[in-house]
Amino acid sequence: MDEKSSNLHNNEKMDNNKETFLTQIIEPHDYKLIDIDTINELPTEYPEEFNKFCKENDLHPPSITTGNGKALSVMLKYTYCYLDRITCDKFVEKFNISTKDSIQLFNKHNQWGIQTNSGKERGKNYIVYPYCLSKKHKMRKNFMFDGTEEEKNAEIDKTKSTIKADYIDVPNNLWQLGHKNPDSTDNSNHNLVLQPPIQGKYRDNYIFIDTLTKMPVPNKLKTMIEKNEIEITQEQIADYLAIFTELHLSKQIL
Repeated sequence: MDEKSSNLHNNEKMDNNKETFLTQIIEPHDYKLIDIDTINELPTEYPEEFNKFCKENDLHPPSITTGNGKALSVMLKYTYCYLDRITCDKFVEKFNISTKDSIQLFNKHNQWGIQTNSGKERGKNYIVYPYCLSKKHKMRKNFMFDGTEEEKNAEIDKTKSTIKADYIDVPNNLWQLGHKNPDSTDNSNHNLVLQPPIQGKYRDNYIFIDTLTKMPVPNKLKTMIEKNEIEITQEQIADYLAIFTELHLSKQIL
């Protein structure tokens, strides 16, 4: 093997070793919980590598002087570390950051484009490194309404009008109490929700979380999937399986 070929082989080997090393390092079980007591001051600037990544991908992170920005700066500085609910609370208390829910400062950054732990590990908040784009950003990038601006506004006005007619303009005396879960025998307030008449058409097909938020019961979900009314990713299927398997086992224990 000549010198040039040898150098190329060595470089490829180093790259492979580096990739293997990074893959091992970023495994979530290797992450360490941040000790808030060791943090005495917050960064005043985001890392240069992060700024470059944002510029290249047209991302707009929160200002570092805001609560969200301060939370982000800590996650960026302490790579391969995470914060849980307790450390999030300690963080906002130590640095006098006003918020109703500390964890909200840490777990929403995937919405503006950077990949976080969202959907990966419950209870852990961190920025994935090396930096990568979140699925929400990839989904929204170059997303456009399939129609003219006039058609888009007409569709928005139609939706707003429907909401107004079905919810806002309905007299209070026409609202009724309904069961959140139609298959549950629980008649306590925990399983009751106020609903306008329009929601009668959803009866027996949905579990209501609140007046406006609902999820399909199993048979309805099966029908929606068969009719291609909803798309579920492989990752979501795996997550649902894990959640419901754990729930099923816990119910058996009880």
